[in-house]
Amino acid sequence: MIGGIGNNSYSNYSQYGKMASGKKLQSAADGAAELSINEKMEKEQRTMKVQARNGVDNISKQNIQDGVLDGVTDYLQSIRENAVYAQNGTLSDSERGDIANANSQLMKGIGQSLDSTQMKQLGLDKVDVNDLDSIDQAIKNVSNARSEVGAVTNGLEHNVSYSNVARENLLSAQSSIADTDMAQEITELRKNQTLDAYRNQMQKKQMEDEQQRNNLNLML
Repeated sequence: MIGGIGNNSYSNYSQYGKMASGKKLQSAADGAAELSINEKMEKEQRTMKVQARNGVDNISKQNIQDGVLDGVTDYLQSIRENAVYAQNGTLSDSERGDIANANSQLMKGIGQSLDSTQMKQLGLDKVDVNDLDSIDQAIKNVSNARSEVGAVTNGLEHNVSYSNVARENLLSAQSSIADTDMAQEITELRKNQTLDAYRNQMQKKQMEDEQQRNNLNLML
């Protein structure tokens, strides 16, 4: 009797647990091999989730860097336009002085966007704002840097996409093994993917708009 009561109590507890959680595998007694596989999948899909989240964070950092470099390019293009205009033979010394002051302010704007190390890496610490060749080389250096940032961003986006697809497949496989309804989790995953892509686009646009406003303020 005592043994029978104990067995019935365990059976009822197990059934209640399965009903509450939606999981067939509550313990090793429900299937040791299946439980081991399910736990391994759980670990892997959680790892994929963290990897995707880290990737999204790094993409945001790359977008910020790209926005900064885009702003630097705008500064340099304005400096170049001024330098070309300064070659106009009809300008007075006073007018050329005004142009030189404007370019000096634009270079200060670049210095506020980048630290000294970045300025040196891009060769911007030695730019001669009166020499078109020097300015063109600076523009080329920044363009190359943006290409590198873009390549890194593309790689990160590929890794995030891979992690999300791999995680979705693992969730589906878990569902078939553990009788767990993963539909809500998969829906949440897809929603977060869409939101992350939207946030990254808006973040980049915000950086570009802010840089344009700064450029206009410096020219006033």
